[in-house]
Amino acid sequence: MSPSSDDVFFYIPDEPDLVALDLLDPDRDWQVMRRGQRWVLQTYLRLRQAGYPVRLTDRPPDEGTLVYHRKHQKTLKKQLNGHYDVTLLGIRGDRKECYLAHFEVVQNGRWADERQRFYIPYWPQPGLLPRDPSRGTSMRRITFKGFDLNLHPYFFSDEWRAWLEDHDMEWVHHSIPHGPSESEGVGVDWHDYREIDAVLALRPPPKKPHGRRGHTEKPASKLLNAWHAGVPAILGPEYAYRELRQSEVDYLEISTPEEARAAVLRLRHEPDLYHAMAENSRRRAVEFGAERILTQWSELLFRRVPHLAAERPRRGGSSLPHSLRFHLSILQRLLDRRPAR
Repeated sequence: MSPSSDDVFFYIPDEPDLVALDLLDPDRDWQVMRRGQRWVLQTYLRLRQAGYPVRLTDRPPDEGTLVYHRKHQKTLKKQLNGHYDVTLLGIRGDRKECYLAHFEVVQNGRWADERQRFYIPYWPQPGLLPRDPSRGTSMRRITFKGFDLNLHPYFFSDEWRAWLEDHDMEWVHHSIPHGPSESEGVGVDWHDYREIDAVLALRPPPKKPHGRRGHTEKPASKLLNAWHAGVPAILGPEYAYRELRQSEVDYLEISTPEEARAAVLRLRHEPDLYHAMAENSRRRAVEFGAERILTQWSELLFRRVPHLAAERPRRGGSSLPHSLRFHLSILQRLLDRRPAR
């Protein structure tokens, strides 16, 4: 079937068997999805399951809307090879701006303008198993779920584990190296919070400018997953968390290991605070459920992007070859003095 201007395609160029990907269930098979695929593939699978007219592809179509991840921009640029009448929607992820795209999806509201760049939260952890309510306000098992490079080195130390043991607590380290997830998926229990009493995440001291700006390219995933799990969160000073924070019971903010220890002791010795944070997390989770995010994606892809794309000829944008628009986008960012991430 030939593509039309109303079709929506999801682009994964580095997968030899797209048919096999089509058979995956995002809640059942999330651990086998490679890191560079998850944004695009999970969004595609959830839209398809909901009955939306979407297709998976490893090459750009001549027409329609193509959703791609910034990781694949170089490959896409080579395949476009000139002008196609296709609208490009880039998912920035943790990377730099999608210069090739007409529109972008970003992971928090810092760079969103609701005209070209749109904030849609990342999906909640697929297959998430929430905390067992029978644990009450006990504070015995604390976890970090993520990549090793995103955790302050103190929390790998014997000193940290010994401190917890002295206070009758345990460190549950659900963390993996960054590299293997690119090719092997995720082989660790990021989804299981049944016997977890708190989430803790503090990044290493920043070395790069985007870190010193509060990691404005990062999502609020650790906070959102903690809310869905019904577990209090102790988190670093990041933009994505702060923009969602309405009160202290949303999460406890820390900047140092010393503050982390103090926050842990607060939750251990103040059961009323623990209870308030657990109850609040269940309320806040409703705002960021998969159904809400699915609605945001469908609204963007099937109403807002087509409407905005239809205006492009009047602005002269669609007459530009993709390669020229790529360089003009970089120039415009520099003129605006806007960081790439």
